[in-house]
This record gives sequence, structure tokens and C-alpha cells, in this order.
Amino acid sequence: MNDKDGGASRRDFLDLAMKGGLAACAAGMAVPAGLYLLPAGSRGPGEAFVPAGPAEPFEALSARMIQGEGRPVLVLSLGAKKFRAYSAICTHLGCIVKWDPATQKILCPCHAGSFGPDGKVLGGPPPRPLPEYEVVLVGNELKVKV
Repeated sequence: MNDKDGGASRRDFLDLAMKGGLAACAAGMAVPAGLYLLPAGSRGPGEAFVPAGPAEPFEALSARMIQGEGRPVLVLSLGAKKFRAYSAICTHLGCIVKWDPATQKILCPCHAGSFGPDGKVLGGPPPRPLPEYEVVLVGNELKVKV
């Protein structure tokens, strides 16, 4: 369906414009839906040690948030110089988790996910435990391998 001069007709142009608009609309809905349905990815331990502050005074059953290689890390004090560190990125959709000293759980504020002090899923939608990082005590200084 060409015009007399060999160019595209008005109908062809409108058909193409409508198809392009529908494709853009579909992509605009599909990309966020796909990101929502895929669980958040978080990497496991790397090679670098980052400082996590002094071990004393770090009260038992408390936590501190640090940055390790640009990622949030939750460091827990379990008492008697026992420390654990986990990725602070929820394994469900990537929200930042927090330590709740009243319940002694790691809680995700986005979808009510909860993890125990061992990083294992206690409830909610997270599909897997939080990745754990190695913690070492050098003198009075805590270091986390991220």
C-alpha cells in the first residue's frame, strides 16, 4: 500500500507507530515484573578483610552494620567473643535487613522475612539463608572477609 509517489502510506505509518508503542508498553511492564519475580542475588565471601570495629565493648546479642566492598554487612555479637557476619541483603528481594535485639532475630522490613542468629530462614518469603562471611579477631579488632 504505497502512495502514488512510491512512499509509505499514512496507514502504514500509523500501523508501525501503534505496534512500536505497544512493544514499548509491554517491555515497560515486563522488565519490572521480571525483576520482582527473580530473587535478589547476593555474592558470597570474597578475598578482602574489612575492619568491623573493636570487639570490646560490643555487647552480647547486639549487632553492627558495616560496609564491605560496597555491600552492607551485619556483624552479630553472640557473647563470649563469638561473632558472626552475614550479608545484610535479604535473599528475597534485596531489602536491607536489621537485627532486632528484642526478638533476637534478623528481620527484613519489606515482606516480613525473618532469619535466626545463624542466618537461616525462620519465616516469610526468603528462599534461602543469608550468605555468611568469615569473622576474625586480631587483638581487639574485628575483621570480616568480604
